[in-house]
Amino acid sequence: MNPVAMQMASLTDEEKEETIAIHFRAIMETLGLDLTDPSLAKTPNRVARMYIREIFAGLKPENFPSMTLLEEDMHHPSGSHTIHTKVHFTSFCEHHFVPFVGFAHVAYVPQSKLLGLSKIPRLVRYFAARPQLQERLTAQIADALSLILEIPDVAVSLEAQHYCVIARGVENTQSLTLTHTLRGQFHSDPLLRQEFMSHLKFD
Repeated sequence: MNPVAMQMASLTDEEKEETIAIHFRAIMETLGLDLTDPSLAKTPNRVARMYIREIFAGLKPENFPSMTLLEEDMHHPSGSHTIHTKVHFTSFCEHHFVPFVGFAHVAYVPQSKLLGLSKIPRLVRYFAARPQLQERLTAQIADALSLILEIPDVAVSLEAQHYCVIARGVENTQSLTLTHTLRGQFHSDPLLRQEFMSHLKFD
């Protein structure tokens, strides 16, 4: 991390909001917007607050969600069933700072522990709440799930529409990007991989 980034990272949330508001005001004025307009006057502060408290909250390690683990006592043979969750997410492309939006399909083969039902959506949204690349986001979710549950058998698939493609550039409104991370049995067992893929409904 370069010295400027390190210095900025050490600021309080309030200091970060103040700094972002100053710079965003300069961007708006450079675009020729009239910040005396009541509709625009508070926009720099709104954007700063949104960046820090909401859409980029995943940049703070202390915001990592609490993971409640449940003991798994169903006594099934390894690989005989999987847990599959579909989660809607919104993230921001780090190249253009515009959203990409879609669904994360997250599956694992349980061994001795299960995650509470609300935990996988929280995990997905934590890693999505930062400037991202879809490929990295897919791998981060898989890595975290594997570490938390201490298992190798995890699969993550993301389908997303990128507004850097929809709203600019080629302006392809039907574009859909798919990424997959398959670990353990999901990689080595064709039947388990096929079962996971069969749950993916891409429009």
